[in-house]
Amino acid sequence: MRAPATVRGITLAEVMVAMALGLLLALAMATLHARVLQVSGETTRAADAQDTLRIALAVLEYELQHAGFWGPVDAAGRIEGRRGDATPLAVPVSGDCGTDWAIDLDEALQGWSAGWPLSCAPYGGMPARGAVLVLRRAEARATTPDAGVLQLEADPWQARLSADGGPAAPGTTRHDLVARAYYVSPRSTGDAGRPSLRRKTLQRGPRVVDEELVPGVAAMDLAFGIDLDPPGTPGHGLPNRFTAPELAHGPVVAVRVRLVADDPARFELTRTIPLRNGPLP
Repeated sequence: MRAPATVRGITLAEVMVAMALGLLLALAMATLHARVLQVSGETTRAADAQDTLRIALAVLEYELQHAGFWGPVDAAGRIEGRRGDATPLAVPVSGDCGTDWAIDLDEALQGWSAGWPLSCAPYGGMPARGAVLVLRRAEARATTPDAGVLQLEADPWQARLSADGGPAAPGTTRHDLVARAYYVSPRSTGDAGRPSLRRKTLQRGPRVVDEELVPGVAAMDLAFGIDLDPPGTPGHGLPNRFTAPELAHGPVVAVRVRLVADDPARFELTRTIPLRNGPLP
């Protein structure tokens, strides 16, 4: 009669080795999962930063392309009642950023690399981060007379400013006046620690108010493109060089805008925007 076979069990050493391997595998999986979450968060933040800058640049691009647009009339010098006219329009503008700042139509485009050149206070009283960009124009869409709104009443030969809401003369159209100053504030609405792109803008009243456009923009830089080629020569209408706004002595035909996002990677976007309404002084 044969003896029964001996059944051998698992030794303590084998159990310890198996547990150690299991722990190493679990640790590796946990590390991998944490890394995946980290990369996913970084990708999401980078995508959010890119979206923020693209939205901000889209707004600035539209404004720059329409700077110096005055409806049917082709030049600010033909607008009665502007600041440079013999008799500027005597309409008080609450919160205006300087004497007749809103109706300084001869200066459709202005820029400063740093500092705060306006007499109205920036949001929260904090200095701007980087450049300040001022744009003036008329709205492209014609509208109806509206009391309390600075408007341009124009035909192809001349125009005048008004804010009384009176009826438009035959053959003329009404366009709301736009005067805005863009800057980056170290604060945003509801979050004193997050910077934002803001603007001073002319509204009904008339009055100038401060409004937030996009939170998450940390800085803005500007360079004006100067056209040095005489009319009729190759290259006329294109920028020969870019310079700081304060040094732009000549016809400005393009503006280069650089925005920096408020994220650890300091993501940035730069765009060169040609001016549609001819060279601006």
